[in-house]
Amino acid sequence: MSLTTRDPNRQSTGTWELRPYPLSPGPQFSSPTLTYPTIYGVAPPYFSPASRSRYTILPSSDGTFTHSHLSSEALSSKFQFSKNVNATSTSLSAMHLQTSLRGQTLARLRIALVVVPSSLLFGYNQSNIGGVLAFKSFTETFPQIDTVHVEGHEKVERARIQGTVVAIYCIACLIGAIGTAVVGNHLGRRLTLVYASIVAAVGMVLQASSFGLAQLIVGRIITGIGVGATNATVPVWQAESSKPKSRGKNVVVLGIFVASGIAIASWINFGLYTIQHGSISWRLPLAIPIVFAAILIGCTYFFPESPRWLALKGRMDEAAAVMRVLNDGQMDSPTLEREIDNLQRVIEQERARERGWKDLFTMGSGKMFYRLMLAVGINVAAQMTGANLITYYATTIFKQSLKLHSRMASLLSAVLLTWKILAATVAFITVDRVGRKPLFLAAVLGMGISMACLAGTVSDIESKAATVAAVFFLFAYMAFFPLGFLGANFLLAAEIGPQDLRVHFAAFGTATHWLCNFVIAEITPVAFSTIGWRYYIVYAVINFAFVPAIYFLVPETKARSLEELEDLFTSARAWWEIPVVARNQLPSSDHLKMQSDGELPSTSKDELQVARHIEIQEKKAKGVES
Repeated sequence: MSLTTRDPNRQSTGTWELRPYPLSPGPQFSSPTLTYPTIYGVAPPYFSPASRSRYTILPSSDGTFTHSHLSSEALSSKFQFSKNVNATSTSLSAMHLQTSLRGQTLARLRIALVVVPSSLLFGYNQSNIGGVLAFKSFTETFPQIDTVHVEGHEKVERARIQGTVVAIYCIACLIGAIGTAVVGNHLGRRLTLVYASIVAAVGMVLQASSFGLAQLIVGRIITGIGVGATNATVPVWQAESSKPKSRGKNVVVLGIFVASGIAIASWINFGLYTIQHGSISWRLPLAIPIVFAAILIGCTYFFPESPRWLALKGRMDEAAAVMRVLNDGQMDSPTLEREIDNLQRVIEQERARERGWKDLFTMGSGKMFYRLMLAVGINVAAQMTGANLITYYATTIFKQSLKLHSRMASLLSAVLLTWKILAATVAFITVDRVGRKPLFLAAVLGMGISMACLAGTVSDIESKAATVAAVFFLFAYMAFFPLGFLGANFLLAAEIGPQDLRVHFAAFGTATHWLCNFVIAEITPVAFSTIGWRYYIVYAVINFAFVPAIYFLVPETKARSLEELEDLFTSARAWWEIPVVARNQLPSSDHLKMQSDGELPSTSKDELQVARHIEIQEKKAKGVES
């Protein structure tokens, strides 16, 4: 049925298609046909103009329909209605609206079937080769990288080849990450992730089935390209699909499973080292992550596409529909409607600018170069503070620096990397409560102190007490690192980019991560052999140097929508003002709530009404009576 009506708030007329929709599912109602944009619920007069097309329609006794601002609970039925739109859509993203998977259920399932396997893929492949290199059966298959049974010039040459085999993976990951900046906005987040997982799987099959060094190297290159692309894509997809108040933990959760992947590889290598039976002892560890890639290939496409990518491609109706599905099933949340309105506004502004690669390296009104340096700098901090020195060379440190027995060194290394998982959960719990910046600061300060103390204890390793203290400070370091730099670094890079260039920011940030990874892998053996324990002092100084840099240059991003963050960067007069403005200016939802509670003066009666409505809706979502 159709209704021609005058909107009392906007003083405009329009024809609307009405479809019955139940407040509570019941046999007297059938599921409505999906329409775009789907509109539900109440439209109070204090809503923004873009949101005032939302009504409650009250059927009267004479068969006509009248507007009502009564609460939804006062009605026996609601209506969903859409204005002048085609009611059909074949988008797989839209199909999720017809399923029971919504809100937190959908978000948790995506974490389980996308974030977890992609993070395990990342972490496992980062560390498994280190243990495999020590297997006798591995060096028998690839004698060109056997450095144990040769001396002199030949040993040096084989060590160089071995270093290349290990480090080429990091360069390949860098290439894969940069590649997402080229294809990410064309393919979307889901397809990019599926294709990247296929590439990684092909590479891992080549590695596990290798009978020659050339095949092994090609396999590591292909694997790295795939893993680098997944590493750059998942944080962006998660950030774009999360609500502001939970975006941090939805991205930082990957750190827990990156650490888990590293630990799993360490324990598998530790177990197989003592029971080597032919080539299976190294082929099996290299083949295990194929399972993670297979899960990604099979499951990724069954989740909704990023709503912000849909909006970027001009599919705003589908974007709004997906955002409603992701919003805990609360179809009439005013906070959600404001977020949809802001997204549409920002997308229209970005289309008008028509930005490209060159804009990344210019400041302009959007402070692009400053933002790019934030994405790059925070990932430099994540690597150049010494994390992979510990991850890659933990066994070497325990064995050579602390003079521990080989088996004890391997065991402590595996325990240390398992401890990293527990430390990563602290960031997951706190990132949306205390914010990103305090975690970054706590991490670099704690790592700096730990490295300085480690240098002091290792320098006097003849003392048993110094050895025990050195082990303690290694574990202390590994507690601080995940606090700020095992997920939050990728989160910040994904948050600060504008919608049209977000994949570029994430790509450059991730590529920087892998470039620094490569540098650490290359210089650490040389540094240990030349300056010994003083190498730890270098990282102590770097960590302390990052404390003022982060404090003065990095803005706080918690609790703000991605569109609010875009406004934060574009509205500031100069780039150096942005961290100060972010510190002093509340996110919009917090600002309105504090006004409604009387903690801040109200600038507008309308804002108070909106804040109160937001509070009521959020309490309803938690099952609290208002």
